[in-house]
Amino acid sequence: MATNGVGTFRPFRVVVPNRVDLAGGTLDIYPLYLLIADAMTVNAAVAVRSEVAVRPFRRGAARLSSGNFGIAVAASDTHGFSLGGKLGLLSRALRHFPAVSGVEIRVRNEAPVGSGIGASSALLVALMLAAGRLTGTACRRDETARAAMEIEAAHLKSLTGRQDHLAALRGGIQGIRFPPGRVDARRLPPGGRAGTMLRDHAFLAHTGIAHHSSEVNWRMIRGAIDGDGMVLRKFRGIAAAARDAWEAVSAGDPRGTGAAVAAEWAIRKTLAPGVSTPGIEELIPDRRFRRLVSGAKLCGAGGGGMLFGLLRDPGDRDAAETLLSGTGMSVLRFRLSGGPRFEEIRDGG
Repeated sequence: MATNGVGTFRPFRVVVPNRVDLAGGTLDIYPLYLLIADAMTVNAAVAVRSEVAVRPFRRGAARLSSGNFGIAVAASDTHGFSLGGKLGLLSRALRHFPAVSGVEIRVRNEAPVGSGIGASSALLVALMLAAGRLTGTACRRDETARAAMEIEAAHLKSLTGRQDHLAALRGGIQGIRFPPGRVDARRLPPGGRAGTMLRDHAFLAHTGIAHHSSEVNWRMIRGAIDGDGMVLRKFRGIAAAARDAWEAVSAGDPRGTGAAVAAEWAIRKTLAPGVSTPGIEELIPDRRFRRLVSGAKLCGAGGGGMLFGLLRDPGDRDAAETLLSGTGMSVLRFRLSGGPRFEEIRDGG
């Protein structure tokens, strides 16, 4: 394929959100959602950033670097980067677009590796949005989401869900259903009553333990694919909790949302060994924690990463954060995101 120099362009940055799954995570993975009637996933796009910065580079060359891993690769164009190593997935995604040279691409995730909030998928989305803008081949949002999911699954040779890419592309609060042949994603804006409720009641904290989603997801899904009746019943219970969560979130009901989150986690942690952790098993039943929190769960596949929950009373935030910090967790500010942003990079930005 011929390589094109991109010519003169203004440096720019693409910033996309990560996501917190309130209920129904894992059900967004093919083919599981086809095995569970009325499967649903509910998530919220949070202002934990994945970003890609694009700048002019020397003629006849291209560079890709990661601030998180502290590594960089160079080639004659954007199709020349190695498909191996920690930047392999991003290198593969760049081959989805025309090859260009004279460009430097820097990527960075705000979330630590293994946080369980879809950061790697969000970064992939940010890169694809940046590459589409750079090459003049931007796709529709649904096309980008599907391509990102398929590129990720093909490269990693692992189960890949749909929710991470949709949250990164759409922002807000998502209620995602999976009728045969399509994905039905409903969105609530961050500024509505649902967003106000989450802003007041939700919290997010990092456990300090990295999770490995593909391993945990496979342990959970294998039984359903094999037709294990008990596993299928548990996933149907998770789907019901997700539908309850969507109804409660849509109504701006913190008590109902917390109850749905708690019900989902009570089922999820029994799906496979390693979904919960010893620290979480001590924390959630703790009387002090239960007095402050109506429902909490590990994000994503579990096994570590981020803890998400709902406060019973917004006035108890300081007490809850003190309790979480006392366990060694790092508390993050919970903020919703409206979706991707394109920003001009000025000198030094």
